[in-house]
Amino acid sequence: MEVVEKNSEKTAEETKMPVEEHVDGNNTSGDKNATDNKDEEKKAEEIKSVDASPELLEKIKNQIEFYFGDVNLQRDKFLIEQIKLDEGWIPMTIMLQFKLLAAMSNDVEAILKAVEQSDLMEISDNRKKIRRRVDKPLPLYNEEYRRSQTARTVYLKSFPQEVKLDELKEFFKDFGVVENIVMRKYKDENQKLQFKGSIFVQFKNLDDAKALVAKESLKYKDTELIKMMSEDYSLMKTKERQERKGKKNEAEEDEDDESEKTDLPKGAVLHFTVEKPEGVVWEAIKQSFLEQEAKISFVDYKNGQKTGWIRFQGANSAIPLLEKMTDKKI
Repeated sequence: MEVVEKNSEKTAEETKMPVEEHVDGNNTSGDKNATDNKDEEKKAEEIKSVDASPELLEKIKNQIEFYFGDVNLQRDKFLIEQIKLDEGWIPMTIMLQFKLLAAMSNDVEAILKAVEQSDLMEISDNRKKIRRRVDKPLPLYNEEYRRSQTARTVYLKSFPQEVKLDELKEFFKDFGVVENIVMRKYKDENQKLQFKGSIFVQFKNLDDAKALVAKESLKYKDTELIKMMSEDYSLMKTKERQERKGKKNEAEEDEDDESEKTDLPKGAVLHFTVEKPEGVVWEAIKQSFLEQEAKISFVDYKNGQKTGWIRFQGANSAIPLLEKMTDKKI
């Protein structure tokens, strides 16, 4: 198992991670030929072997299994191209171009000793190459598989900002086989990446993911962790966004209403009463005022009602009309 960082805020319906950079990766591509591989194998023979602790061998094994695991081989274009060249076999000098592995050890024999402990990997007869075992084929990377990845992923929050990847890996190893851990990050005011305190953990088995979430209490260094299935987290965030959008729209409507009320000119609105409302329609009300050469903005009247409102254009525009009326009647 390997853990990786993710510098993205959106929560994701699918757990993703950046592909590791490779040493001299720009000069190593799918068109490597047999001559190149022979040169690399010769270099590998020159690397001297040193003793490695059981802890280091375990770390190397986990790192190798991550490279050739279901998650990484979805997107690691460099390794995918290398696998196509020689029936899946990868020379050890190519493997040493992976920075994280090279940082653990550049001792080929130590790496091979770690690979011997793996159920996923196998070593060539001449001990110069490794590959994923042919009886452990990759899954079909389709929509169904991506949904299964999401279903096996757990969201957890409240980790300390200074927590390390290795510490997270050690913490989760007792809860089942973990395929991937994503540390969620954001950019601060100086554009520097900072850990948000929340992670996504993708388990190999759905039952392990559910069992973790079902725990009544889960603490990391005395801090209670918030936990939920990734799918539930995505639904929660979607609902929150919709609620924020709804409140924003309501606020904008309230502002528009208030603005409309504030902007109404003074002396421009009349309230009127219809003596015999039966059969009186909105159009008749409007026409009556137009005949008085009034410039109308709006008529609020429902057919057959006894009262209504009418607004004219401009401040104090209703006053001249009132002065022209006899007993304030039309």
